[in-house]
Amino acid sequence: MERKDFTIESQFDGLEIKVVMMVPDTPIRGVVQFVHGMAEHKERYFDFMKYLAAAGFVTVIHDHRGHGESLRSQEDLGFFYDAEGIAVVEDVHQIVLAVQEQFPQKPYILFGHSMGSLIARCYAKKYDNHLDKLILCGSPSKNSLVPIALWLTRQIEKKKGDRYRSKLLQKLALGPFERVGERGFPNSWLCCNQEVVEEYNQNPLCGFNFTVNGYQNLFNLLKETYSSKGWSCEKPDLPIYFVAGAADPVIRSPKAWQKAQSFMRKLGYTRVEGKLFDGLRHEILNELDRSPIFSDLLKWMMS
Repeated sequence: MERKDFTIESQFDGLEIKVVMMVPDTPIRGVVQFVHGMAEHKERYFDFMKYLAAAGFVTVIHDHRGHGESLRSQEDLGFFYDAEGIAVVEDVHQIVLAVQEQFPQKPYILFGHSMGSLIARCYAKKYDNHLDKLILCGSPSKNSLVPIALWLTRQIEKKKGDRYRSKLLQKLALGPFERVGERGFPNSWLCCNQEVVEEYNQNPLCGFNFTVNGYQNLFNLLKETYSSKGWSCEKPDLPIYFVAGAADPVIRSPKAWQKAQSFMRKLGYTRVEGKLFDGLRHEILNELDRSPIFSDLLKWMMS
């Protein structure tokens, strides 16, 4: 396997986006591009990327704007340089086009986790004809409070500016998740693997509070994901796979998670399926026994 690190200059605003690609030594089956979640970074997906590369898949991931190494300064963690949730989607498309040019005619799979699943669906909304499969992991369900949250971010922005870090917005967005997991162990809702959670809590590139601008992006992505307007649905037979831990608070409930799948079917997608993993939380790729998860996802990718 060969690892390639490179930078793309975003066509949206010139921001340097850091990308990592892993290319197998064996014949290439296809390409899997990862779209990571909120307040984390690309390196957290390397284990699964290596696993897929060993099975013949080129794997690609980038740090979202305002995350990891895709920053103009360290003070910009959680700042997207755009308020509408558009740039973060267009960055994904720019990478898709670049990778598809390098590996033409290979099946292309987009894998979005958590906030990344919102970005991935907003991507499919415009560009589903560029994809062969779509995996949505730990996907946030529809939330009726999004319009209120957007109104609140605008009020806070007027008073404090778009770079302000609001504890109120953080509590609104993430507070309910802390009901899951071990008491006194911050972010244990992420997974049952305490070692992973401890590493997350100690890493300055993880778990940081978004700026007001970052929450504007998050809430706009939620709004756009669950709006029935604007879907091209050029590829109604696109296989879509929802996966999540049954104890994941981000999906809100199995019923809400099922509704997200039903929504995609109502839009016209005919090959939507899902699987819940009993006892697991939000980051199923980081749970104590990941091997069944890895195996299940690989099997679906190869089907």
